[in-house]
Amino acid sequence: MAATGIGYAGIEGPWWLPAAAPFPLPATAKQELQAIARATFAFFDAVDALYGTPEGEACGLDRLLEHKVPPALLPWRSSQPVRAVRPDFQLVARDGGVGFVATELEIAPSAHGFAHAMQRGYGLVADLAQAYAAMLGDRELLIVCASPWSEFLFDQLAFCRALAEVGVRARLLCDLALTRIHAELRAGRRWQPPLFGVPQRPPVWDEDLLGRVERAGLAPFVGPPPSRWPAAVGDAMVFRFGYLGSFTPIALKRMSCWERAGATFVNPLRFTLDSKALLAARAIPAVRAMLQPDALAVLDRCIPETLLLDATRAQQIQSERANWVLKFAGFDHDEAAWGGRSLQLGGNHSDETWAAVVARYRDLPWPVVAQRTTPSVTVELASVDQQGGEAVFAGVARVRAFLLRDPLPGVYGVHLTAAQSNNVAESTGAVQAPILFAR
Repeated sequence: MAATGIGYAGIEGPWWLPAAAPFPLPATAKQELQAIARATFAFFDAVDALYGTPEGEACGLDRLLEHKVPPALLPWRSSQPVRAVRPDFQLVARDGGVGFVATELEIAPSAHGFAHAMQRGYGLVADLAQAYAAMLGDRELLIVCASPWSEFLFDQLAFCRALAEVGVRARLLCDLALTRIHAELRAGRRWQPPLFGVPQRPPVWDEDLLGRVERAGLAPFVGPPPSRWPAAVGDAMVFRFGYLGSFTPIALKRMSCWERAGATFVNPLRFTLDSKALLAARAIPAVRAMLQPDALAVLDRCIPETLLLDATRAQQIQSERANWVLKFAGFDHDEAAWGGRSLQLGGNHSDETWAAVVARYRDLPWPVVAQRTTPSVTVELASVDQQGGEAVFAGVARVRAFLLRDPLPGVYGVHLTAAQSNNVAESTGAVQAPILFAR
């Protein structure tokens, strides 16, 4: 896996505990994920068709999606369809088997490179890279990285290499020059643990960004600095690796120019996609009326009840403490709306402390959602250390899968994480494994 060039922040290679073997799931689980892919893209299309119309305003969809959104982001309403998304699933017990509950529809996901590396490392078909190649055709992929997410640069660069291996050109462009990020690392202004998934600095920690890029053979996949970004990129496909509020204004304007000049986006420049409040739209009757019965049935079993935390909902959520979790929906300006960093579980609180959290989160200047709790399956699997020794690990299971719309809705790069913390599903202390579906 390390030979792919993956890494996270100052860690080279896998930054999790590798499982000894792929995690098996039945063929029916793959079929369910395929159904979820079809239903999810239908859901995106229904919301996009209603939002901003008189019907969308009348049914409350506009109010839901615009709640506490920064005014500067409201004009970002690209009409392009969503072409890929990565739900974060809880693996749940259902009908004598397993099912999937999507607590998030991550529109700007990491782990492309990590998922590919796991497939390569365990000798599985590299279906994620192949699926992207089929979606791209002869087009180039530009991965535009928001500098606050620079810890994941090696993940995305490794995926560029993976695409090159299947005949597709891909490059990474960061909205801050890598030379500047390198200098900030040397000055101790970036990648300082504790950070997402890394509670403390491990014994081996390398902040030599530019040197690592060269040593890993990833330099050919680094695009120009922002000062040299072209005015147009033709028919290239663009993946924005970051939420709209994470990018510099100059980067956003340039990506908008690319779109107007003919570029297509994996994840469009649309603010509604960056908010977990989107999940609450599943319950709006007007949205439901636009979906086929089979898609509705899938969404009802795979998306938990999600409510916008506001004055009308706060009392219910407070009184039903054990039934809810709270999390930032987005737009918090401090990158705390992802990675479990804002997660509050009612079951971990007393009535008094929960009431205080509900009141505080309700009054924040950015949107917060409540989700009905869903117990995850606990799994046991063997992990492997660098010396080849094995240890049995038990943890709460999460599944991540990349859903691609084109050429047909499908699911790729599926992998499982097992962690002992509900807040961070992937970390230096979590076990990860690719999933192998039975034939």
